[in-house]
Amino acid sequence: MFLGVIFYNRFQYKFAKGAPDLPAKVIASENINFESVTFLATYIVPLACIDLDKDRSPVMLITILVLIGWIYIKTNLFYTNPTLAIWGYQIYRISTATRQNITVIVKGKIKIGDEILVKNIDEKIYLAKIIK
Repeated sequence: MFLGVIFYNRFQYKFAKGAPDLPAKVIASENINFESVTFLATYIVPLACIDLDKDRSPVMLITILVLIGWIYIKTNLFYTNPTLAIWGYQIYRISTATRQNITVIVKGKIKIGDEILVKNIDEKIYLAKIIK
């Protein structure tokens, strides 16, 4: 938990340095939080089916978790992490005047017409902050 707090504070600090782009106006928005539920379900099924009393089960559990994590990182689905939902972040697919169909992670809810600052995390994945 201590490491989680450290990484969360570092995450907030990096965004507080400022977004490199000018504010963008949202012209289309779609909430895609359901993807984090599928992420969670992917982990619950293997965890529920493993009997840790058997000798091979811990090895299989670690193998499954490593493979699933590797697949999510390789397919750029790391943003569907359910801990972001616990911390109050929402995941949206939005379009602005300069970018089309980008995925943004934002604290709060985005509506059409909102102005946001974005910071690139990965290809087509951005961290956003709503300007009040």
